[in-house]
Amino acid sequence: MSRIAFVTPPFAGHFNPLFALALAARDAGYEIEFITGPRKSAVIRRHRLTPLALRSIGDDTLESIANTAEPVTNNPLRLLAQFRQNLRLLPAIGEELEQLWRTNPPALVVADSVAPIAGLVAERLRLPWITTIATPFALEARRGTPTYCGGWMPASNALEQARDAAGRAAIHIFKRTVGFLFRKEFRQLGLSSLYRSKDNGGSEAIYSPHAILGFGLRELEFERDWPPCFEMIGPVIAAPEPASPLLLPDAHPRVLVTVGTHLLWAKRELVEQVVALSRAWPEVHFIVSLGEAESSVTPFTQAADRVRVYPFVAYQENLERFDAIIHHGGAGVTYAALLAGVPSLVVPHDYDQFDYAARLAYHGLGLRVRSLSQAAEALPRLLDRVQWPALTRFQVYARAYEPEKAFLATVKQFAVPA
Repeated sequence: MSRIAFVTPPFAGHFNPLFALALAARDAGYEIEFITGPRKSAVIRRHRLTPLALRSIGDDTLESIANTAEPVTNNPLRLLAQFRQNLRLLPAIGEELEQLWRTNPPALVVADSVAPIAGLVAERLRLPWITTIATPFALEARRGTPTYCGGWMPASNALEQARDAAGRAAIHIFKRTVGFLFRKEFRQLGLSSLYRSKDNGGSEAIYSPHAILGFGLRELEFERDWPPCFEMIGPVIAAPEPASPLLLPDAHPRVLVTVGTHLLWAKRELVEQVVALSRAWPEVHFIVSLGEAESSVTPFTQAADRVRVYPFVAYQENLERFDAIIHHGGAGVTYAALLAGVPSLVVPHDYDQFDYAARLAYHGLGLRVRSLSQAAEALPRLLDRVQWPALTRFQVYARAYEPEKAFLATVKQFAVPA
């Protein structure tokens, strides 16, 4: 039986889609080796797979890096500090993976985009590997509107086209600078450059040269170029954790509010802010999800007359029951809202969230505001379904993708099931 090794950090936006693909591969006849942080071991076992937690990763090592005390946004100093923390872990992780796979090599390695060390080890051992990426627009582009610049909209005139060109150049220079500053550390990982040679396409070396699979919608993306080996296979939003039945009030409108699984600093005042919002809109019922999947079976608490707080709300099973959603602009919740046909009010906080907010606003799928305090003013438009005719079209787009089928078709190019 062909064995596939899946490698991902234990963060919901990366773990959940990759785990869904692992289950699909198991059902298709492949043997599965799933490597992630210790925190996800219980849920992996619940689905009758054996987790493989690396000795080089402590219980909350990865989570402590991701859960920053303040927003990182596009601040280069904060990005570098976080990058340096990750970089310190990679030699030990790489050594452990190499020992594991040299002894018992898998037929294929599937590496999440934020676990590139798995791909580098696979390449060193001459094992085929593919990359999966939850935020496809993170791939560097040579044309179009750059990302991680605060949520730019597509250029509509010559001045904005010049802005885009300058933004793309700045991103490329920043990456080249990082490559130079950390050249010693990268060489220890077997990475001589962040980019492949021009003879090999000049693509980013941390992504597979064989196949890059994006969990997104081409229809949502702004006009740009993609690597030749890239395929958009569609969103995967299933959460593997069990959840308590969601008890919702009979009355409408209902609004779900969440800031996802990370952003602990943003959660501190979330419930208080939603309670204040409920006072401004006494006819609206608010459900708050704290994104704590490990506590998903805990019942809700009543924070105010029309504000219920759940540790975790599974989007796939429940989002269609809401009239709107207020969220942070994470990849998973963005695609979940499109699949459910629910309008979004996005309050971006960090990383790729500004770019998802821009895409939803540009295509007429939601609104973006700078803070939750501005939500009261935006709520009437958000709840007016007449304002969102594009939602039906994008829901059709999203539901037309078959990510598991596309993934298995790619896998069969490298590994044949039993």
